[in-house]
Amino acid sequence: MTLGNRPRYFLSFVVEIQPEILPQTDNSVGIDLGIKTFATFSDGTKIDAPKPLKKRIK
Repeated sequence: MTLGNRPRYFLSFVVEIQPEILPQTDNSVGIDLGIKTFATFSDGTKIDAPKPLKKRIK
């Protein structure tokens, strides 16, 4: 832990874990990241862009 010039604290740590091995499947997905629509998936699902992003683009 370190203390900076201002009264802020910073803490970092490292953890070693064994990742869980998932079964292999034939499922896959494509993701198109855009501006008007934040993300469009290959199955047609769309995620709208967050409002702050829309305001900054205009």
